[in-house]
Amino acid sequence: MKYLNLLILIFSISVSSKPNVIIILTDDLGWGDVSYHGGSIPTPNIDKLVSNGLEMNRFYSEPSCSPTRASMLTGINSFANGVIRPFANPRVEAYGMPLEHKIMPEYFREAGYQTALSGKWHLGMHEDAFLPINRGFDTTYGHLMGGIGYFDHGFSGRLDWHRNSTPLEEKGYSTTLIADEAIRIIKNINKDKPLLLYVAFNAPHTPIQAETEIINLFEDIKDEYERKYAANIYALDREIGKIIDTIEEENILEDTIILFLSDNGPVFDVDPIAQVIAPDLMTAKGSTGGLKGSKLSTYEGGIRVPAVIYWKGVLEKSKSDQFFFAQDILPTLLTASSIEVNNQKFTGTDRWDDLLNNTIKEPINVHTGNIVIKDERALFNGKWKMFYSQNVQVKGKKTYELYDILKDPYETNDLSLDYPIVFNEMKWEIDNQVLWMNPPIINPVMMFLWGDRFVTTSRFVGSPWLERDYELKTPPHPIIENLIFIWILILANKFKVIGFIFALVALTLLTKKYKLSR
Repeated sequence: MKYLNLLILIFSISVSSKPNVIIILTDDLGWGDVSYHGGSIPTPNIDKLVSNGLEMNRFYSEPSCSPTRASMLTGINSFANGVIRPFANPRVEAYGMPLEHKIMPEYFREAGYQTALSGKWHLGMHEDAFLPINRGFDTTYGHLMGGIGYFDHGFSGRLDWHRNSTPLEEKGYSTTLIADEAIRIIKNINKDKPLLLYVAFNAPHTPIQAETEIINLFEDIKDEYERKYAANIYALDREIGKIIDTIEEENILEDTIILFLSDNGPVFDVDPIAQVIAPDLMTAKGSTGGLKGSKLSTYEGGIRVPAVIYWKGVLEKSKSDQFFFAQDILPTLLTASSIEVNNQKFTGTDRWDDLLNNTIKEPINVHTGNIVIKDERALFNGKWKMFYSQNVQVKGKKTYELYDILKDPYETNDLSLDYPIVFNEMKWEIDNQVLWMNPPIINPVMMFLWGDRFVTTSRFVGSPWLERDYELKTPPHPIIENLIFIWILILANKFKVIGFIFALVALTLLTKKYKLSR
């Protein structure tokens, strides 16, 4: 069987040494949000892709949006590439994915590919050099930040929709617009040059919005937000189906590698501080299918996501249990596309042969994680996974947990005390991981004052983001900043605060009553 697969590969390369590569990335789609994992929302087109292709059963993203995108495009994990958390509102910070990193479209364009992006960027926009049109893409279309309005294409009070480097007022549902652009690119492909197409949907990221006619299909769902969430994913699946149908109709399926994945787990277990900073997060109703944790967490629910790779005649109708990480995507696709590079900076591993031959090689000290409100990390070594967490906003204690992730995918049995040698070795690896913090840890006060909580506005209060006539906001005086942070903590723990006040009042009244009775 191994040699048969090898012959198939050789034949396919002889026919098309440079296959088209189409990456379909969803945003916040959880393990349990797809029907092929038993989810309640029908995703027939994604399911069909999985049944035709090679299901990547152990695909791991980073725990949040920008880190996964950066790891995928650079072949370097988040702690080494400098993107350790989602990029915030440009009013709050002036950062982008470090320019010294060569990224996927640059490698492919140098190899003769036409390159295109349709959808979400979210890797920096404060200067022209950080825009995707200047980082290897021939054409770009879509939005630069995350969490845009699906109909008004607004982000924090400004228009965020562009073609190349020009702001664009476009009418339509963003999921459909992104798919339509991808379809237009596929139909107009230069048949003399292979295509790298990166399709990055915003769905099902908040704010959860969907077309009325699709929402009405789920009228049996009583909860309004659950109904909208189901409709949002249903529309996403519909548009993915249109893209794949177009690939077939254009007779390029056998010459095309299709990679489908999610950038992280779903939103449902929202940190109290995050609820204050971005309350629209509470409208998300994602599912991990029972896996522990959610977006921003390095428990399985935050990083183990749906994924499939399909190349008709080469990778199809199978399932792989090979550990595969976001940072592995670039070196793997380079090999699959017969692109030779001499780059010793990759922290990711070329897994092409492992996928092709359905072999399994254990991960060796593979790091993933992000630093947002919490510093959360995971370290994989063989069958072992170490979970690490610390609340960096209030300097909480460090937590280390050890799991046999093959036997215990739901992370119910911490084996830290049972395997002290393994525990101490992996703890040392985590404690000594070098961090390149660019940008620094998120400032919750600045996000509260000027951040993404205005994402759902339908009225633009400024010009498009790309025009950059905005000013970078200056943090308030340290005393004021601390007072605002205390206020955020109070809002985040309002029920505890109210309970404490009631208890205090009750205790005071009882004390007075006791004194009067004596």
